[in-house]
Amino acid sequence: MNYLAHIYLADHLDEKVLLGNFLGDFIKKAAEKNYEKAIVEGVHMHRRLDSFTDSHPVFLTSRRRVSSSNRRYAGVLIDMFYDHYLAKNWEDYSPVSLEKYAEHFYDILRRNTAILPDKLQGLMPYLINENWLTGYRKLSGMELAVNNIARRFANSRRPMNKPIDELRNNYGSLEQDFKVFFPQIVNYARTFQI
Repeated sequence: MNYLAHIYLADHLDEKVLLGNFLGDFIKKAAEKNYEKAIVEGVHMHRRLDSFTDSHPVFLTSRRRVSSSNRRYAGVLIDMFYDHYLAKNWEDYSPVSLEKYAEHFYDILRRNTAILPDKLQGLMPYLINENWLTGYRKLSGMELAVNNIARRFANSRRPMNKPIDELRNNYGSLEQDFKVFFPQIVNYARTFQI
């Protein structure tokens, strides 16, 4: 799961747990001691959600849909593509508009800027000003997001190759995968009573 899904899956919990769930990819195990208990619980939730996702048969099917040229990055791409389908079908999952939902989360980030890891503090202005969470709804927003990720791997031995094509070429199948998978992870996330 990517940013939007992690936020959504923890929004029934305390704000600090929700924040920790979002921060899961930014806080290493050794740095957990620097954060309050609720944030660390959210980080642990994030890791359990990732484990659930990474081993789920439907997610594995989605990963196999990614072409061999990008297979190395399949997990990252599917995480992002699933955020696209969540944003696109937002009304099926939330009575609050995506715009209001995103703004509420951006307010949480602003209120907690002082405790955010440095990497996220540097990323935060782009996340908010470019409104990434609502941008995931459109293919153009997804293309921007995956191209940003691709730039990080541009100098690797096997860079990403036109990553947005993986979404375009498998659009219907990936959306069906998402619609089967997402209610299952929602049910799993609702078992967390932190």
